[in-house]
Amino acid sequence: MKQELRTQYLTLKLKIGQMLARLDETEKTIIQLENDLKVANLALEEKSKLLVDVSAKAKEYEKSLKKSDKIGKLVTSKDNTEASKAELKKKLDSYIVIIDHCIEQLRKP
Repeated sequence: MKQELRTQYLTLKLKIGQMLARLDETEKTIIQLENDLKVANLALEEKSKLLVDVSAKAKEYEKSLKKSDKIGKLVTSKDNTEASKAELKKKLDSYIVIIDHCIEQLRKP
């Protein structure tokens, strides 16, 4: 009887030791996952700020693109002087640069 109780005691002690080891591993995993979550939240916050900035820039570019009506007026005007052609080319070049910049911003993750 005494030997049987001792065996049960040692078995229970071993099981408790194994449970404590699993508890330690689980706690370490939880800490690691919490750290990963903090990193992910920081990255999300950065991306959200970037999205707000890009959205504001997109609205700004959209407003400037509304000026494209002026280009239509320049093109349909019958004044074919070199000055109007140069102005048209300058406007088109600036719009191309703006559009390229918008496209590049949209490609970034």
